[in-house]
Amino acid sequence: MGMSDWIARKGNIGGTARWAAKSYKVLTGGDENIELSTLFEALIRHRYGVLPNPEQENRLLSTAGQLRGLNDLVEAILVVEAGFRELPLDTQQKWRQIINEELEKANIPARIIYG
Repeated sequence: MGMSDWIARKGNIGGTARWAAKSYKVLTGGDENIELSTLFEALIRHRYGVLPNPEQENRLLSTAGQLRGLNDLVEAILVVEAGFRELPLDTQQKWRQIINEELEKANIPARIIYG
């Protein structure tokens, strides 16, 4: 793993994935049967209740029903908060891999991660 990959994993990218995993567990008690759009809306409201930014919150809420899994939500957060889509495609792919690995390491069910 290169230095930039390590920084991404330990910093904003991995941190956002770990936040999503922890928040999923706290908000649902690990309920695998929760409707995903309901989960995503709850996670978005939770995040922006702590870090208020109505523009970002509304943008994410408008797409919550279109997200397939928790990994999509993490990516969507990084799009609005960190300019994810402005990065080179190879960097986006590395970051997606980090997101998936962090969610899997947190023992989040595959149905929740990938939809």
